[in-house]
Amino acid sequence: MVNGPLHGITVLDFSLAMAGPFAAQKLGDMGAEVIKIEPTGDGEWHRTRAAGNAWVNKLNSSFIAFNRNKKSLSVNLKTEKGREAVYRLVEKADVLLQNFRPGVAERLGLDYETIRGVNDKIVYCSISGYGETGPYAKRPGQDLILQGYSGAMWNTGKEGDPPLPLGMFVADATAAHQAVEGILAALFYRERSGKGQKVEISMLNCVMDLQAQELSVYLTGGVKPKRTKEPLAHTLLNSPYGVYKTKDGYMTLAFGPIHLLGEALDNDRLRSFTEWKDGMEHRDEIYRIVAEILPQKTTQEWIEILDQYNLWAGPVYTYDDLVNDPQVHHNQMIVEIDHPTEGKLKVLGIPIRFSESPGTIRQYPPLVGEHTDEIFEGCRLYGGRNSAAERGRGRL
Repeated sequence: MVNGPLHGITVLDFSLAMAGPFAAQKLGDMGAEVIKIEPTGDGEWHRTRAAGNAWVNKLNSSFIAFNRNKKSLSVNLKTEKGREAVYRLVEKADVLLQNFRPGVAERLGLDYETIRGVNDKIVYCSISGYGETGPYAKRPGQDLILQGYSGAMWNTGKEGDPPLPLGMFVADATAAHQAVEGILAALFYRERSGKGQKVEISMLNCVMDLQAQELSVYLTGGVKPKRTKEPLAHTLLNSPYGVYKTKDGYMTLAFGPIHLLGEALDNDRLRSFTEWKDGMEHRDEIYRIVAEILPQKTTQEWIEILDQYNLWAGPVYTYDDLVNDPQVHHNQMIVEIDHPTEGKLKVLGIPIRFSESPGTIRQYPPLVGEHTDEIFEGCRLYGGRNSAAERGRGRL
């Protein structure tokens, strides 16, 4: 049997929904032993909530999608006995992955400082919506909400169309990929230094990093996205999942208990929907009701109301809004660098945070062949196979 490149690596997966489980699955696909640690009872959140209400038998399609190559451990982390059992696993683990909302890890005794006290060589990866600090740290970080912040909803559709979300969970998927990248880099660092560290993944940083080219065109070229007359571009999630017109713009509204939404919007028909499946079976009706109510107030007024009910909502940003947002500035996702021919450039910052080995921007985008001599002088790979003249022209 051929072992994967991560054979011998043990991952403790405390995550739920998509981004964390997807990342842990990728580590498992590469040979790591992944232990999925779930609550007692129904287990992880995704086991009981299926996109499109798609079930096979005991498992739904959503859970199947992100949880292969794992073993499941069910434990009550709210008890001392449960935590002690987990700490014994932590002692021998290589990676811990979690995407709890802010404060949950601390309450469960699974925060980085506590875990590092048990195993100081562990790579601890935390996935959050906006970053663990900053003005939005405690806001819900769901995929559609992050798409709204990203500015990308104006990049599809036709002239006159409202903002259009993508038909995929791009923020979750990108966060999963970057979590894997961060974990692998931290494992490599540990191999050389013997030190573990914390890796922080922000979904907001991820959706910005995913638009490296589009935001570069905007930041350096001053060109804004412009729609054409024809639409150049999820039908699986429960209502009211979508983009809605408000009194002064647009906002995103994700799924949640519809009866609570009825309380927030003061609508008796919405109050009558008390089952999860109602959001799929009556999704057109629910969407129409919500769409008729939301234009009565501004986006910010609705967000403040919906936040009181812990319902997931957010604004739909343009790139102007995005690059001036306080959380983006706190995360240092727009930075300025000097270039010898281009002057000062605003570029995207580094999305992944490492506690022990932070990334830095050390080199601007080079001119063709600019560092040929420097590279050859510091590297013996090509020895004397090329003349100085050839090296100067950037040839190998």
